[in-house]
Formats: sequence, C-alpha cells, structure tokens
Amino acid sequence: MARRRIRRGQQGWQIWFKLFKFAVVLAAFGATGFYAYEVGQRLALDEVAAARQEIERLSTAEAARRGEAEALAAELEAARARAADFQAKYEAVAPTDEMKDLTAALKAKLASGLEPKRLAFVIHSAEKPRRCGGEETKRFMVKTARYDGNSTWVRFSDLITVTADGAGGNGGAEQWYDPDKPVTLHFTAIGGKDSQASGKLPLQHSLVVKNGEYRFTAVPGARGFIEITGDRCEYRG
Repeated sequence: MARRRIRRGQQGWQIWFKLFKFAVVLAAFGATGFYAYEVGQRLALDEVAAARQEIERLSTAEAARRGEAEALAAELEAARARAADFQAKYEAVAPTDEMKDLTAALKAKLASGLEPKRLAFVIHSAEKPRRCGGEETKRFMVKTARYDGNSTWVRFSDLITVTADGAGGNGGAEQWYDPDKPVTLHFTAIGGKDSQASGKLPLQHSLVVKNGEYRFTAVPGARGFIEITGDRCEYRG
C-alpha cells in the first residue's frame, strides 16, 4: 500500500511538473509573441511616420517646384513684354534704308570738306517739285559804311529790287563787306512793302507778288559781291 501511494505521489508530481513546464513554455511563447507584436507594431508605426514625413517632404518640394515654375513663367512673360516694347520703340526710331542712304551721303559730303551750314541750307531749300520757271542768277555789291556806290542793287522780273548791307572787311576798314559776318538783304516790290532777311550767308527768302511766289537764294560771290538766284513759282496760298 505504501508503495502504491509513493508511486501515485511520484506520478502526480510528474504530472504537475509537466504541466508546469508546459505552462512555462506557453508563457515563453506568449511573451515572445507579445514582444514580437510590440516590436512589429512599433516598426509599423515608425514606417508609417517615416512615410508621412517623406510624403510631406515631397509635397513641400513639389509646392516649391511649382512656385519656382510659376515665378519663372512670370519672369519669362515680363521679359517677352519688355522685348516687345523695346522692339516697338526701336522700330519707331530705327532709320529706314532711305534714311541710312541719306545719312551716308551727308557724312560723305561733310568728309569732303563741305561746310555743315551750307549743307543744311541746301537741305532746307529742297522741297517737292513745283511749277517754277524764269530762274536767274545775278550779283551785286554789298553796301558798307565805306561804300555806297554803283552795282549795289539788282532787279528781278522788273518787280523786285534787291540790295544788301554788311560790315566792312578788316574790322570795317575796307569798302568790301566781310562775308563771315551777318548781312541784311532788302527786297522791295513795286507797289508792295519791303521785306528783309538777315544773318550769315547763305540766306533764303521768298515773297508773293502778283499771284506769284518769288524765291531767292543768296550766297557769297567774288570779293564785295553777293550772288543771288531768284525764280518764280505758282503761288500756293
């Protein structure tokens, strides 16, 4: 009987020991599983957080890129507008081919020694073709403080008398006038009023007499003389 009890006691202890071992193993597996779950959850949360940060970074970069693209587009549009404005201004002032040719001709004439004043006078004298005729060139002596003699006047078309006053050469000591100083041309029309043109030669003047426009151009001639050219054109009132 005692042996049976001992055997039963041993068998019971073995059963409890096995149960304890099973419980320990089960607890170990449970702890391992729980730890793995916790680690996995933390890793998943970290990955989600990292993914969110990456999304935010990419979104910020995309927004910055769009902002830069919009700024560049605005700058490009402004540059195009400025270029169009500059082009319009240039076209408004750019010389035509005819103007370039005229400028080249003017430079060539000036380089050849022609006085700018004379060249300007010729340009100012030019105008559209008109019905003109009877051009004449005459010369006369200029009156000075020391000369008021013969050949001091000319007449055109028996209508207009022209005379001139000037300063004597060598500071007024000579009878002949100084062509580098101002002169005054007097135009007297029969039955009309006198008119004048003053300044350094060459000079230009025009007046209307009996439905005709008479145009005169005066330039220095031989010593003491002025050469004057006159013609008559249809009057355009």
